[in-house]
Amino acid sequence: MRHAMIVLKEQRKQQGQHPGLLLQRYLCEPVTGQNGNPQERRAVLQAAINAAKNEHVLGLYRTAFERWKASCSPDSVSDTLVTQGRLIVGLGSENVLETGIRLHHTYGTPIIPGSALKGLASHYCDQMWGQRHIEVPEEENRLFRRGECYHNFLFGTTDDGGAITFHDAWIVPESLKDGGLCLDVMTPHHPNFQRGPESPKFKPPTDFDSPTPVPFLSVSGSFHLVVSWNGPEHAQSPRWTTLALTLLKQALADWGVGGKTSSGYGRLIDPTKKQTGVQQKQSKSIELPKAGETVQAVLLEKRTKKGGWRAKHETSGLIGPIQNSHDVPPDKRPGDTLILLVASANEREMAFRYPTATDEHRAQQFKGKTKGAAESQSKR
Repeated sequence: MRHAMIVLKEQRKQQGQHPGLLLQRYLCEPVTGQNGNPQERRAVLQAAINAAKNEHVLGLYRTAFERWKASCSPDSVSDTLVTQGRLIVGLGSENVLETGIRLHHTYGTPIIPGSALKGLASHYCDQMWGQRHIEVPEEENRLFRRGECYHNFLFGTTDDGGAITFHDAWIVPESLKDGGLCLDVMTPHHPNFQRGPESPKFKPPTDFDSPTPVPFLSVSGSFHLVVSWNGPEHAQSPRWTTLALTLLKQALADWGVGGKTSSGYGRLIDPTKKQTGVQQKQSKSIELPKAGETVQAVLLEKRTKKGGWRAKHETSGLIGPIQNSHDVPPDKRPGDTLILLVASANEREMAFRYPTATDEHRAQQFKGKTKGAAESQSKR
């Protein structure tokens, strides 16, 4: 058995060409538990990285990639996005290393399943385009909520499939040379606490806990996205597929896909619109006003579907409805600048209220309470 392991290690080092097979079958020593060898974990991960850059693998994958693109239906729409950092799909999947990754079964290259992309787009459509943060959204936005007609048409229901197919996203072959699979690491600081109260090793966290480095594989590079029409022939099908791709791209840029998105993983953006460090710093410096604050906004000529006013906040460029448009004086015209209250604000939209006597009274009451609390605190 010992001789077989030595031979296995040599094959892994010199002849391994399929990253997925290396990760699943070429682990020669235990890597978990008290007797686990952390160096063995790094060795098999590095072997997978090297295999993904193998020229023979790249040549085969490049041919398969072009064949896959050519097989897509003529009515499909596509685009190529680049990772804004790192991406990890399948981190929690069953694996001998405790940290998994989703790879193409045949070629062992990184892939984003179409089911993951569809699920992301569906949730983003419901929450953002459907304006779940607004109690009474505009009629067109409401139709994008889960259970409404636009959402059902795009993504389907439990009884019927949607009109759009979200295909697996393949990594661009050139990305495997300069990026592709990358060695990454996470450092849980309180592993016994994070096991949960059900574990016999559960302990409350303390400042004396030592971080435990856990290496894993993540992905960097460009991915080719494809969505296609899945319904009957219709003159509007190109518009729906384009809309679905736009929705998916926004979801990938804003929320990301896969694991560790709360830590910044999984974002994919248009490479032609990739911000420089200076641009990112400038964009982050613009803080959105909070609900209840007063701002200057310009009235727009385009009204809401119910005929209400829409306004644009000049500083952020965000546009949204004036919820109490009936309180706006009748002599106001498009292009006029008004002082408005912020009803709600997010990265996509800002809703306003025209200040009324009731709003001013509430503001005075709030200021009075704040002042009283401050004086009480100072006396203590």
